[in-house]
Order: sequence, then structure tokens, then C-alpha cells
Amino acid sequence: MNENMKKILDKIKEYDKILIFRHFRPDGDAVGSTRGLAEILKLTYPEKKIYLQNTDFSDYLSFYGEEDGLLPDEEYADALGILMDTATMKRISNQKFSLCKEFVKIDHHIPIESYGVAEWVEEERSSTCEMVAAFYDAFKDELKINKQAATYIYTGMVTDSGHFRFR
Repeated sequence: MNENMKKILDKIKEYDKILIFRHFRPDGDAVGSTRGLAEILKLTYPEKKIYLQNTDFSDYLSFYGEEDGLLPDEEYADALGILMDTATMKRISNQKFSLCKEFVKIDHHIPIESYGVAEWVEEERSSTCEMVAAFYDAFKDELKINKQAATYIYTGMVTDSGHFRFR
């Protein structure tokens, strides 16, 4: 576990509403990491409001079903935004993330732009899904996971690693 992971968990605990965002033209890692983290947080904190807030979707992963509809602008003001799998803010699919009270970054790409009140970037990771799995593992005494969350995470790890052919 590193210090940035702990900062992000502390921010998650601090907020009653969490909005999760990813990059536009999402691939398996973007979809898997956002859905996987959302599922873990919903299981762990059933009293919190946790929403995926993205404006575009992946046809080849449509079998996972619908995502949350977009919330009205005023719903962002008291929320923590979690921005996943994108090195720059301009690539985030829903630019309303900037309306969030605070936001954090979880990403595995080479750092290009620093943003958020807490950042966890590990470019040596195969995927952001691998990072979500590490996040769960670091705090498994307090976080919950189920088969659905694990399936989302596995999807991103498989796709971003070229079916485990790449380091």
C-alpha cells in the first residue's frame, strides 16, 4: 500500500456521494475499472450514493448493461469525483467532473497532467483495473468484493494486457 492509496480511501470515506468518471471512447480497462470500483464501493458503503457519470459507452461491452444516467449539475457540488484511466482532464468523457467539490485521479498512464486533491499513478501497471485490484487487496480488511466486481476488473486486465501477453 502506498500513501496515495490511503489518501484516496480517506477521501472516499469523507463523502456521502461519489461520482466515477473515465476517458471517452472507453475500452475494457476504462469500463472495467470504473464499474469494478463502483461495485466495490457500493458493497462496502451501501449508505453512500455512488454513480457512474459518463457520456459515451463501449458497444463491445454493452452486455454489462446500462450505466447510471447523468445527474443534474447541482448533484455534483457536494460530491467526490474519481477520475480513472486518463492522463489528462480533457480526455474525460463527462466534463462536468469539474463541478465536483473535489476529485481524485487513479491512472496507469505515463503522467502528463497532474490534477486532483489526491493522485495515484503507477505507469508500470498493466491497467487501471490492476490498480483497482491492488486497492482492494491493500484494504481487503475493510472493503468488500463480489463476483461481479471481480469480473469487471478482470475484463480490463485482460484487454489492456493483450490477454496477458504484455507486462
